[in-house]
Amino acid sequence: MGAMVPGMSTEIRNRLLLRIDNMQLMLPQGDVCAVESVVDLVSQDAVAPAIGRIAYLGQSWPVLSLNGELQTLDKIPAARRACVMLATGKGFLGLLCDDVRVLNQQSGSDYALPVAMRAGYTPVQAVMPFENGLACLSDARHLMQYGAFAQITATH
Repeated sequence: MGAMVPGMSTEIRNRLLLRIDNMQLMLPQGDVCAVESVVDLVSQDAVAPAIGRIAYLGQSWPVLSLNGELQTLDKIPAARRACVMLATGKGFLGLLCDDVRVLNQQSGSDYALPVAMRAGYTPVQAVMPFENGLACLSDARHLMQYGAFAQITATH
């Protein structure tokens, strides 16, 4: 592993673990406003890169379908069952996931990204050993500045 990220420690914190394909993405629990079912997604009249829209708090919001490398998909993989709603500052944005778990009082060490993972811009801020592999750590602010997230938040 690498050195610990400055300012990060083994303190206790609540996170959500999103599984998208084989990627495990941890976000602070406070960054996810709600978890909706993918069956509530309306696909007709979707404007790319969104795969559809979902109703939340009385309005309809765009939803992204991504692969495990955070690249936009133009279809919904059969494994996607949940849609997490992230606040964008101007509204909300849905992200389809295979699974969502609350990790109460998660403790452990966060490590800086390995050099090989630092090429190009990434919303991943650190990694953490988790179960039998690694989880990528990010937050809504960094996600909103990345790829399709940035494209949607600029137009909505």
